[in-house]
Amino acid sequence: MFYKAAIAATVLSVVSTPLFAQEFVGGELGIEYNRSVDDGDVDGVSYNAAAEMGINRNIGFGLDVDKFDVSGGGSDPRLTLHGIYHVNERASVGAFYAQSPGVDLDNASFGIEGGMALWGGDVGAYLGQQQVGDEDVMIFGLSSKTPISGQFAAFTDFDLVGDSDVALSTSEIGVTYQMQNGPEFYGQYGRATGTVGSASASADYFGLGARITFGAARGTTFEGR
Repeated sequence: MFYKAAIAATVLSVVSTPLFAQEFVGGELGIEYNRSVDDGDVDGVSYNAAAEMGINRNIGFGLDVDKFDVSGGGSDPRLTLHGIYHVNERASVGAFYAQSPGVDLDNASFGIEGGMALWGGDVGAYLGQQQVGDEDVMIFGLSSKTPISGQFAAFTDFDLVGDSDVALSTSEIGVTYQMQNGPEFYGQYGRATGTVGSASASADYFGLGARITFGAARGTTFEGR
């Protein structure tokens, strides 16, 4: 399939370039399962693989590949390319472009993103534009992660896509447990909300996930969009 060829071409171009061959920064692999609280027949699994390379101390780029399977139906993988600038040891900013190979360009998204270490944890945000058919809609997100005690941490995530007429959002809160020299496990509770004009509806869900990070940076700077 096309997306496999695209991934292979990207990997080959990176490893064949001497400048980048010695600058692997970090990567991660993850899987997440979510299930509706109200309807047990509605569930989904998502998969993620990501890698980040550094051109020099301040500049790098990353690639995320995400795959979503909802209620037994699969979707095309989504690739997100990040251009990253590390302002200092605590803060980074960047730009992203996301696309599902094999699908018309009317599902592409692009925008800016940023993150920083704060109070022992981290916060992040992104703002951009998503093409949905012939329409351009705004996408926006906020996230945070704060240590609780020991190997436990609390996190929040909020994502929004919409325009002046229609808006879809998800809000999540959860707890992670980081094993020593091992994967991170987490549980979350979330709410998906849809608004059309003055009418709105929402549904709650819960999720379980695991991710493993590797490399000097223990993972990547930004996530898939």
